[in-house]
Amino acid sequence: MQRDSSTPLGMTATQDRQAHDLIAFLESPASYPHGPTEVRVIQIHISRVFIASPFVFKVKKPVNLGFLDFSTLEKRRYFCQREVDLNRRLAPEVYLGIVQSTKPRQASRLKRTAKL
Repeated sequence: MQRDSSTPLGMTATQDRQAHDLIAFLESPASYPHGPTEVRVIQIHISRVFIASPFVFKVKKPVNLGFLDFSTLEKRRYFCQREVDLNRRLAPEVYLGIVQSTKPRQASRLKRTAKL
C-alpha cells in the first residue's frame, strides 16, 4: 500500500479519508439516535472520544505504532471488545458494549446492532 506523505503515520490515504468521513459523521449530534444537543470530541494518541451525553463513544485510530497494532478493522474490533470485557468487571454501568459504525454515506444515524 502506498502512503501519502500528508497522511498520519501508519495510515494509507484511503484510511485517512475514511477516518475523516467517520469523524465528521460522529461530530454531528444528528448522527446519534438519542438526540444529544452537542458532541464534544477529545483526541488522544490512539483514539478519539465522542461525548454525546449521556453516552460516550470511543473510536480507535487505524494505526500501528509497533507496541500496539490497530491497523485493521478486525484488530480494532478485537481490542475494543477486550477493553470492554476488562473494564466492565469494575465499571459495568460505564462499559455498555460495542456499536459498529457504518459508512456515513450509507446511514444518517448510528444504529444499535445489539441491546446494550
